[in-house]
Amino acid sequence: MNAPRIAHTTAGTSLPANRRRALLGALAAFVSGSGALMAQPVLAQGSFPSKPVTIVVGYPPGGPTDIYARALGEGLSALWKQPVVIENKAGASGTIGAMQVLRAPADGYTLSFTNNATNGAYEQLNTKFTGFKTLKDFAPVGLFGVVPTVLVVRGNLPARNMSEFVTYAKANRVTYGSSATGSAPHLASELLASATNIEMTLVPYRGAAPLITDLIGGQIDMYVGGPSTVMDHVRSGRIRALAVLHPTRLQAAPGVPTLAEQGIRGADYSSWFGVVASAATPAAVLDAINADMRKVMDSPAMKAKLEQFGVEYTSSDRAQFWKVVQEEIERSGKVIREKKLVAE
Repeated sequence: MNAPRIAHTTAGTSLPANRRRALLGALAAFVSGSGALMAQPVLAQGSFPSKPVTIVVGYPPGGPTDIYARALGEGLSALWKQPVVIENKAGASGTIGAMQVLRAPADGYTLSFTNNATNGAYEQLNTKFTGFKTLKDFAPVGLFGVVPTVLVVRGNLPARNMSEFVTYAKANRVTYGSSATGSAPHLASELLASATNIEMTLVPYRGAAPLITDLIGGQIDMYVGGPSTVMDHVRSGRIRALAVLHPTRLQAAPGVPTLAEQGIRGADYSSWFGVVASAATPAAVLDAINADMRKVMDSPAMKAKLEQFGVEYTSSDRAQFWKVVQEEIERSGKVIREKKLVAE
């Protein structure tokens, strides 16, 4: 918008003082108003996004975080009529990808699809980590869902229920896999060890896909993962499901009993997945993305995918999502302290 043309005066033709003050006041008001208009995000004109949006995933392709992010990206791309690019930036339990988002312009065009391991647990597990503090450096965008976990073992492990597994674990060295320090597989396995008074050895992996390959091949004994990661392999007979770590049986695994049904309490564990952005991103942009994300999540197509994934979703605004994150940070911190998992 061009400013109005203001006539310049000379000493011999100066305006009266009262006229000059009124004119200057009007000009100041116009400039202030124009600045306010210019400061509004593009979103205010209804054009967000006007270019491709990047969603950074801090894990390799093929794992649950990547699968969920791609499902969401497809839905948002169809809604926005703009490409949504999924960029995998693996390493350090997802924190390398998260820090990449913080380094990008805080305009809503670079988002992080993340989970409780990256944004909550990792910063509590590593006292020397200074990359970010989740509740300070990130802002909530939207919840994708909460994923209950399933305990599975290699196909030739001589245990078909939790009682037999505990007996085996007390007599043998049991290994379990985790694709990220502080993830649900990691913390859930440690909780289970405490609840059953067994000892297990962690074998770290860079992603769920290579972990599952080794579990099928018998290189590790146990894994606690989401239904979308493990149930196809359970149905094929390549691995065996012993329990769901959830108060009730799962629709995605109706034949698998809960821990409580098998006499084990205090070891249920789920993982949240969602989208966050730099805390410096304008709230209006984040609110709009949340609204669009909820449209995608509530669509029949996404509901069918969530059922297939075994993801529990409840439509939530940004504040409600952030409450889930805060509660998980507190819960993870309790597990980490009780199990003395902090790396000095």
